[in-house]
Amino acid sequence: GKVQANMVSLFVSMPAGKTVMKTVITYNRADAEDLTVLKWSRVRNELKKSYSKLRQYDGQYLAYSILDEAVDSIGPVIASVTKEIRREKKILKSTQYKSLETIHEIAYELRQMSRKLKPFIRVLQHVIEDDRISPGPTVFLRDVLDNLENYDEEVKQLIAQCVNVNEEAEKYRQRQMDSTLYTLTVISAVFLPAQFLTGVWGMNFVFMPELDDEYGYLMFWILSLSLMASMLVFLRCGRLNV
Repeated sequence: GKVQANMVSLFVSMPAGKTVMKTVITYNRADAEDLTVLKWSRVRNELKKSYSKLRQYDGQYLAYSILDEAVDSIGPVIASVTKEIRREKKILKSTQYKSLETIHEIAYELRQMSRKLKPFIRVLQHVIEDDRISPGPTVFLRDVLDNLENYDEEVKQLIAQCVNVNEEAEKYRQRQMDSTLYTLTVISAVFLPAQFLTGVWGMNFVFMPELDDEYGYLMFWILSLSLMASMLVFLRCGRLNV
């Protein structure tokens, strides 16, 4: 399946002249029935507990928890894509790299994912640098930012794996082409002595004693086969030396 992304808006209100965040609002434009929509299950479960930190602190910690869950949702996606790349590698090797369409689609989805992670990283950096955020949540937000940057690096590594698969396919096709050209070259070189002798004895000269010889035809084949065998040995030894 394709990697899907949903845009989630996060609004935090802070009364004028105060440092306490009172209200946190999240908004998701996607259909609520969509299975890919973040349900904030972890945050909801914490809110149900009277002793949880979400109940003890203000909206800053709630905003951190929402961002943290959003970032953690990236991990399963990366794990799934990693398995898909490994499976596709095995399929390509077994099918001799016949079709790279799937690996190209995966690489495209990963590049799109990397582009969408960059604004997320910038938002977190901006929130961390905001002086209105108290030091407590800022420490947790730095951990979220570290996780997000690690995920971004993993996505880049997966893109590099897709590029490597494409390069392996090109090398395989190049080897196939080289092998085909070598085979054609060997065939042409092996039959070259016979073509040479045919050309020599096919000339319209009056005096050519081999043409009237009783064993002339047999001599032609013996000489041709000997030269062909010598050419095969020469080409084989030359390829081994290379």
